[in-house]
Amino acid sequence: MNRLTNQKLSAFAASFALLATVAKADTTNLLYSTGFDASQGYLAADINGQNGWTTYQPAAGSGYANVTFGAPAGFSGTGAFQLNSGINGNESPRYAWPAGYGATFSSVGAYGILANNSMYLPSGQTTSAARVGLVTYDSTGAKILGGYYVQASTSAVYLLGYYNNAGTLGNYAFNTGATLATDQWTDFTTFWNGQNGRLTVSWGANSFYVDGAGAGSIADETDFYANRNGSAIAATSYYDNLSIGAVIPEPSSFALGLTGLAIGGWLMRNRRPTQS
Repeated sequence: MNRLTNQKLSAFAASFALLATVAKADTTNLLYSTGFDASQGYLAADINGQNGWTTYQPAAGSGYANVTFGAPAGFSGTGAFQLNSGINGNESPRYAWPAGYGATFSSVGAYGILANNSMYLPSGQTTSAARVGLVTYDSTGAKILGGYYVQASTSAVYLLGYYNNAGTLGNYAFNTGATLATDQWTDFTTFWNGQNGRLTVSWGANSFYVDGAGAGSIADETDFYANRNGSAIAATSYYDNLSIGAVIPEPSSFALGLTGLAIGGWLMRNRRPTQS
């Protein structure tokens, strides 16, 4: 299998499963939450530097992400976060994230990270192969412990995570075979189990997991993510109601049922650039 780049992807067969039941007795320590509202001190401008938020794109810098109070069309909330996939001539991934919570996560004896957010993907972006979503990284910045992205052209939803593919460790994207409805807000939940490496993504009636290889890692940062993916056309996405929690397990509370589903997976870039 070839080494990875942003633009060239390599396919492989993967075992995927539907999530049957989730933890009910576990407790979650809230690490971070925001609604991007004016009442929380956000301005309709570049989010970089607002309330501890940072933006990054290799070879580019910030200036692409902003809080908006009038978009998308029909949005009636008091704040939302807008992210597009980049400018012409720079196809590197883009990231936006709040202040790190790694020290807090490790100090509370958590075994996983639970992240919730609402996402709005506008329609009419079928010519863009760009990918937009949410990812959680480990303390080295090299491993995606859990997350998802949506491809603008197809609305296909992919689960993301660190995975052992027949001895090749790296960050992989798994096509769930499900799509996201456009022009409406959808609530996503991602969960990474630090004890066994399992990563899960759920939205609406859809819930999928794969057994990753990130067990024992320390979660450090959750980012909104956009990748041009070789496309000449950018894509725009909106986010709201972000919350990140450290999951504290109760004995014998995490029971998962397995329903086999064979699908395809696509190999992603295996290392995130160092932040600046």
